[in-house]
Amino acid sequence: MNRTVTWMTLVRIAVAVYLVAVFGLAVPANADTSTACSLESLDLPPGKVHSGAAVHGTVRLGCPASQDTEVELASADAGWVSVPQQVVVPAGRSEADVPIQTHQPDFLSGDFSVALTASLGDRQVGRSLELQPGLKYLVVNSPVTSGDSVFVQIGLNGTAPDGGTVVTMESDDPAVRLPATIKIPSGASGVAGSYATTVRVPQDADVTITAELPDQVKTATVALKAWTYDAGAWSLTGPQTVHGGGFLYDMALDLPNPVPHGGVDVTFGADDPRIGLPSRTNLVEGTSGTKDFQFSVPYDIDGHATVDAHIEGVGTRSFTVRVLPGLKEIETPWQLYGGQSVEGTIDLGTVTSEPLTVRLSGDNPILHVPEEVTVPAGSSSVTFPVTIDPVDEFQVVTLTAELGGTYLSSDLFIDPAP
Repeated sequence: MNRTVTWMTLVRIAVAVYLVAVFGLAVPANADTSTACSLESLDLPPGKVHSGAAVHGTVRLGCPASQDTEVELASADAGWVSVPQQVVVPAGRSEADVPIQTHQPDFLSGDFSVALTASLGDRQVGRSLELQPGLKYLVVNSPVTSGDSVFVQIGLNGTAPDGGTVVTMESDDPAVRLPATIKIPSGASGVAGSYATTVRVPQDADVTITAELPDQVKTATVALKAWTYDAGAWSLTGPQTVHGGGFLYDMALDLPNPVPHGGVDVTFGADDPRIGLPSRTNLVEGTSGTKDFQFSVPYDIDGHATVDAHIEGVGTRSFTVRVLPGLKEIETPWQLYGGQSVEGTIDLGTVTSEPLTVRLSGDNPILHVPEEVTVPAGSSSVTFPVTIDPVDEFQVVTLTAELGGTYLSSDLFIDPAP
């Protein structure tokens, strides 16, 4: 047996036992068990960033970190672009988010960029963040009476590039309506105009308007004031009975109290679509008292009809009218001679439910017709005798029928007897 080998083996065993006793089975804490990862890159958003926007970048290591690793950050001009002093790449990860806040300390003119750097140990990487003008302000006139337009101003901290800057617009309340986008033209630093319209609301409301560019938002509040109109004991009145035939009849809209700010629209309707009504009418601010309008009815109605007026935000008033058939046609023979007696016919537009008296007259004494004829209930026409005195030359005589204030005429062409 080799005593030297035996002695060396005993020494090694003794050392091992000592290490187990002192450190246990674990490796000492200050032991270097990993290879350090180097800083690989600093990635920034592609393209130009609107100044004032908050964006994000990324720092990347060459491999997953064995422990939490701090990466130092710096900006060459923190007045325009600021970053935190450091970010931490968590253990087991190879990258970390870099929050970047851009600012608007001044008017931005032309191309502009700010250098950003990331450092880890003696390794440093850098990139430049390119800036372009961003939203500087969004201003609206407020308060606004609902129903009025809203004047909107949008500004950049520089001039819009070639092609302009398209700003996305939004309202959080349908009572304020905006275009989906507003474009700031190339070379301009802003726009202003009555871009927003409002609808009338019965109660006050605060409405938020938003202007947005990628990664940047501006908001403004419009104090929308209620629009109300107490018209008082207002009314719509009209005739009790009319005859059809397209003639115009008066109706009166009476407003005891003046129309308020912005005016008010009046629309007319009827339960019979054949009734002719005025178009939508705007009553200007301050209008009060009686306002006259006109309606008409065709000759082929026999019955009752209801006409109404609706005032926005106020309500509806109506009246009912008895509509009787109107004069449709006067029929006589086409060829007439002096000394002749013929029969004529008065036609109504539809069957009448009650007797109707029609007055007849001519504009020349050679024509003889009854002063009046009656269309009986259940009929739509009536005949009458026509007598013509002898004539020596061709004449034209006008025969007129009158029914309830409506008139219908027909020219009779009379030749001398053959």
